[in-house]
Amino acid sequence: MSSDEGGMVPGDLHGLERRVQEVPQTLEEFGPDYAIELDPTAHKVEGSWIRDATLGANDGLVSVLTLIAGVAGAAKGNVVLLAGVSALVAGAISMGVGAFVSARAYRAYFLKELQRELREMRELPDVEREEIREVYRGRGFRGETLEMVVDTITSDPKVWLRVMMQEELGLSQGFGQPLGAALTVFVAFLIGGTVPVIPFVFGSGVAALSVSFVVTAAALVVAGAIRTRFTGERPARAGLELVAMATVGVAVAYGIGRLLHVAGVG
Repeated sequence: MSSDEGGMVPGDLHGLERRVQEVPQTLEEFGPDYAIELDPTAHKVEGSWIRDATLGANDGLVSVLTLIAGVAGAAKGNVVLLAGVSALVAGAISMGVGAFVSARAYRAYFLKELQRELREMRELPDVEREEIREVYRGRGFRGETLEMVVDTITSDPKVWLRVMMQEELGLSQGFGQPLGAALTVFVAFLIGGTVPVIPFVFGSGVAALSVSFVVTAAALVVAGAIRTRFTGERPARAGLELVAMATVGVAVAYGIGRLLHVAGVG
């Protein structure tokens, strides 16, 4: 059987045994900073922070504006302001808690799979090596080139483990601390959600709603432009997409509010 067809050739056995002995038994043996060493793409954590901030701000802008529009269609006066503030606080807390739970769950799952892959590297090295071979065979590598890639990857336990996590399981260390994610989303939601509420501090009715929509739309355009610095999208398109979705939400919510008002609810 050729090495390209899978399996181990006899000459590889000694090298594999040596590599297996070099694989740490626990993650801690990689050192106190093993998490950073295992995935040197540190920008992914930054990307996680940007994702959380963008999610929180956009959700605050759109959800609070939409709720205000619905209430404004059915009621008048301070009721709209109170509803907006309530939605702002409740939404920020809910989003923050959700971000915390999500980040902690992903982190726990990532570390569990990391431990499992590490154990399999020590106990089933030939199977894990074959999985590496299959991954890169699927990418077009063949013959000696394929074996060179496999040998290079499995010669370093850290690289081997990282490749197994990313290529086999599709998991990357693109997460920050759960508490940091929660605070980022919480603060971003508060900042974003405050924008549509402010006009109702100084006014009411359709006039305040119109101003709220305009300033929120402007904020969404800015948020979209900021997002494009990291995604490569066109700023105008990203901003207009957000404004379009917000417009639909406001129209639907306000329409439902008016129907409820006409029906005598509120």
